[in-house]
Amino acid sequence: MPTKDEHVQKAKGNEVFADSIEPTSQARIDWKLVVLFYTAVHYVEAYLSKTGTHLRSHTTRDSWVARESNLKRIKMSYSHLKYFGYNARYEVNAFTAKDVESAAKYLAQVKSELTPLL
Repeated sequence: MPTKDEHVQKAKGNEVFADSIEPTSQARIDWKLVVLFYTAVHYVEAYLSKTGTHLRSHTTRDSWVARESNLKRIKMSYSHLKYFGYNARYEVNAFTAKDVESAAKYLAQVKSELTPLL
């Protein structure tokens, strides 16, 4: 099971990678949205790992985000990131650079809420 620090390291690596993706084409926009979502996943997992919890299922993680007191504060931002990440992977949506900006703001909210708790 990965440690808190390993999840934080993975999240930070994802952020660096996301920053390197210029949203100049649909494929780049889609992959940047996917990476931003998985960055949030690792921040949530870092938080949960403090209690020895490791979740492999998005559905189970969603339940924790919806009910755990500290995670409830990120529920809306996390849900938006998941929407972007899922739909960029599996659907044919015409996301834009503006959507990437929104996703980056959602990730910033997730980070600002969870980082002090890590």
